[in-house]
Amino acid sequence: MAKPDPQPTFLEFQDGKPKAKNPVAPEVTREPDWVDRFLEDRELRPSTKNTYTRQLRQFQRWLTGKGWPEVTEQDLTNYKTHLKTTTKANTLDQPLSPASINQALAAIQSFFKWLTVKRLIQYNPALSLEKVIEAPTQVKDLEVSIIQALEEVLPFRGETYERDRAIFELLKHGLRANEVAARNVGDYDNRSISIQGAKWGSDGIVPLSAQACDALDSYLGWCLNQGFDTSLEAPLFVSLSNRNRGQRMGYKGVYNCIKDLAELAELDEKIHPHQLRHTFGTQLILEGMNPEFVRRLMRIKSMNVFGRYTKRALELKAKESFYDTLQSSESGLFGKE
Repeated sequence: MAKPDPQPTFLEFQDGKPKAKNPVAPEVTREPDWVDRFLEDRELRPSTKNTYTRQLRQFQRWLTGKGWPEVTEQDLTNYKTHLKTTTKANTLDQPLSPASINQALAAIQSFFKWLTVKRLIQYNPALSLEKVIEAPTQVKDLEVSIIQALEEVLPFRGETYERDRAIFELLKHGLRANEVAARNVGDYDNRSISIQGAKWGSDGIVPLSAQACDALDSYLGWCLNQGFDTSLEAPLFVSLSNRNRGQRMGYKGVYNCIKDLAELAELDEKIHPHQLRHTFGTQLILEGMNPEFVRRLMRIKSMNVFGRYTKRALELKAKESFYDTLQSSESGLFGKE
């Protein structure tokens, strides 16, 4: 059987010598993006996924090119120290809070645990990584008189009155400012407000008082008359500024709403929307509601976090009881002098 003719090889010559061929660059094998695989593999809520993505990418940049299998316990200790000396964005001297640092460490711990389970690394360097100690947070509720002062100036808000009154009512019912901003029209069913995608997975349904429902109904009627979109998927609260009119309000818009009310009421202390959430929890306990029911209404999963509210309510109750006892005692606390 005849063999096939060999393929000719052509040589290029330069200055009478065979020209050297350009070397073929070896194919670069890139390490797979394990962060993306981790996020795809885990069943995470959108808010948690965004947090993990941000924290892990920041840590990855800090490693300056070191691969995940090369990360050591000392690297993690050094990064923890780095976080303690890092200032918040847009500030010069305000350090990260313990909660923010622990959020970063939690993302790292979860990621390295996954790497170990998937046998992508042999040893988990985050096993001995400890979170920083958080100082007990004091619940900063508002006096009832301050709540009333804020309500009294609502009618002076002009065009934003209907919207601001509805926002104020939802904040009084324990919603966080970002939860208020994220709500759609369809989340309100004339009796309650549905919360999805909340912080720490604290989704749920919050029942509303008749006063809150009246405020929301009145606001939605006003929106309809103004020509704003009131379909189920439309944002519940919209900006009324010339620049962003009709667009969804953000956290800053809700924050400024309460800030403006406080200024209008000429209150000396600085008022924050989250204080209304604190007040909601504290007042329900003071009124005698079962603390477990209060915890569920506030959608708080951690008993330690909720303990701040029960502790605050007990402190107020103890103080009130003390003065009641003094007033009713005929001989005084230690007897007449």
